Amino acid sequence: MPSSTRAAPASSEPLSAVRPGGCDAAAAALTAYRQNAGTVRSSQAAAAQQTYRDLMGAGLDAQGVVGAKISRLAAEFQELNFRLTGMTGGDPNQVIADINTDVTELNRLCGSL
Repeated sequence: MPSSTRAAPASSEPLSAVRPGGCDAAAAALTAYRQNAGTVRSSQAAAAQQTYRDLMGAGLDAQGVVGAKISRLAAEFQELNFRLTGMTGGDPNQVIADINTDVTELNRLCGSL
């Protein structure tokens, strides 16, 4: 009995791009920060602390440069919390500038968040 192998039919639908691990969780953490930070320093600090925790979790699923960028962002949100609560000195706006730069880079690495 002859055996025949058939190729799977080609799909006309393009495959969706697979985002690197950690990107979706990082995007959710950053979106939650924007929604929850508000304008009061105490709420900004609480949102920064939660974002730090969420990004640490997102980093568990990430590898390579994406993982390093998520870890850096987590550290920056922790520093932002420290500055907003007075645990360390310094201008919180300096940390926010670093965060904005790293979010832009993470967007590039993840194919936009």
